[in-house]
Amino acid sequence: MHNKNRIAVSKTVTLTPISINDREKLFSLMTKIYLPEYSHLWFDAGNWYMNKIYSSVNLERDLATPNSSYYFVDYLSETIGILKLIENVPLVGFKDQKLAKLDRIYLDPTFHSKGIGKTLIHWTENRVASSGHTILWLEAIDTQEKALAFYEKMDYKICGTFKLEYELIHPTLRGMYRMYKTI
Repeated sequence: MHNKNRIAVSKTVTLTPISINDREKLFSLMTKIYLPEYSHLWFDAGNWYMNKIYSSVNLERDLATPNSSYYFVDYLSETIGILKLIENVPLVGFKDQKLAKLDRIYLDPTFHSKGIGKTLIHWTENRVASSGHTILWLEAIDTQEKALAFYEKMDYKICGTFKLEYELIHPTLRGMYRMYKTI
């Protein structure tokens, strides 16, 4: 089926806007993607987080967020991840600049090392730059070495730290980095 709202990022990668009707598909996809990579962070293996973040209520809130774009990532004809971008989001230490936040990007680990993440980051940077943003920023868990290495390779720099407040995360694994790139 052809979706007229689909965005071609490259010859092999497309983005399809997520709607409220996609909650079950989103939850199923993120169960497949998120839990194998991040369940070790949680006392309950990530179940509380999955049920909170990918609930109908939270999806409605995500979709209603001003200046927000939320997509399924498709590689060829298979849905392999998500990307959520929020434009005009401030960041401590960056005054008088127009900033955008890469709020979520998750890809199925079986599709890592195919250049898909790099393609998506470049597309995101170009998109926000074309609408006048000068900084793209994100948050990354400070113990996720592969993700940090990827962002550093893409020229993102650490500009701050904080701790997640979720009680169900192991206390030693709550550290987060804020990272940014001038675009």
